[in-house]
Amino acid sequence: MSEPRTVVKVEHVHPVSAWMAAFSQSSAAGLSRTGAWAANTAQQFGSIVAVLMGPAVLSVYAFALWSLTSELGWTDSFPFSAGPLSNWIIWLSLAILLHLAAHILRRQMNRE
Repeated sequence: MSEPRTVVKVEHVHPVSAWMAAFSQSSAAGLSRTGAWAANTAQQFGSIVAVLMGPAVLSVYAFALWSLTSELGWTDSFPFSAGPLSNWIIWLSLAILLHLAAHILRRQMNRE
């Protein structure tokens, strides 16, 4: 009597395992398409950010120079007269860090 039960169990398990295999294959295909879309979108976003970082770097260097000339008395005013943003060293440090980040991003975009 144990043989017919085994056959019946195999027949009941078989459609479930086939359904699971089909589900996992379709899920993997969907995830691979999603992964390709995400990678493509990230690459496009990275290239846009790399292009826009050029003017940002130039602006921060200009703020560093403006702050320095304000402290030396060559210019009358600077928008940040008090606080940490009134120091030219902070602006120069931000400019160097932003320039380094832009360089790394451009190099990464050229590699791909």
